[in-house]
Amino acid sequence: MVVAPAFNASSATNNDADLECSRKTDIPIVPRDAKVLLLDIEGTTTSISFVKDVLFPYVKKNLESYVANEMTDEERESTLAALSKDVSTVIEKEPGHKIAGMKLNNTIVDIVKALMAHDVKATGLKSLQGKMWKSGYASGELVGHIYSDFFPMLDWCKSNNVKVCIYSSGSIAAQKLLFKHTEKGDITEYFEGRHFDTTSGSKKESASYATIASALGVKPEEVIFVSDLEAEIYAARDAGMKAVISVRPGNAPLAEESKGEFPIVRSLLQLCGTGDVDVN
Repeated sequence: MVVAPAFNASSATNNDADLECSRKTDIPIVPRDAKVLLLDIEGTTTSISFVKDVLFPYVKKNLESYVANEMTDEERESTLAALSKDVSTVIEKEPGHKIAGMKLNNTIVDIVKALMAHDVKATGLKSLQGKMWKSGYASGELVGHIYSDFFPMLDWCKSNNVKVCIYSSGSIAAQKLLFKHTEKGDITEYFEGRHFDTTSGSKKESASYATIASALGVKPEEVIFVSDLEAEIYAARDAGMKAVISVRPGNAPLAEESKGEFPIVRSLLQLCGTGDVDVN
């Protein structure tokens, strides 16, 4: 059977079953006394296809020109050092990783292409990508995608004193750029500058979520984390946070076990209370 690409998907991932409401979903999911809503980006606030089919191709298309014409010698030197550290870290954590067997030239372009080809989420790589995307947003070639339910959810949180923060594998600079240049305009004011990336630790490790809660000055149990990736959901729960799974068309299919263990939302508006929410 041939499966057509799902709406907003990065590939022909078929997670239609996840989108069926087979059991009652209680709302509001955000408790009345919740202090912080911590959100993933890709697959939660923003479509996977925007990242995979717009942002990443932009980097690949403009990489050589950017390195040659937009970077100073000092920037090239520091960037190459950061990327080399990315590679070393990957190999140290996973000796059998495919990158370990690659013959890489010691150049920015070569290393970036290798890391991106294997979807490595590394701090040095994300930093460079963020700087490149800044140029794209400034020129208007890039416009940040957000789901239509995200903006009214932000308004509800603001009205109900729920602090919204972001935790993504993309660099903090890249996060701010996306939310500064959305189809709805600049929405960065809603996050009060509270953004977190891999400098706080891997999103698959529970210690990272404890670190974030500490940085926010709250207990982990006072934070609700929403993501489409099960490994992140389990890590957040292990740290003491309440974890909620985001289901969007084209996201990776969920395991049956996860569906039974965590609340699931198909719209971020399901996080809101039952008061008036302007969806326009």
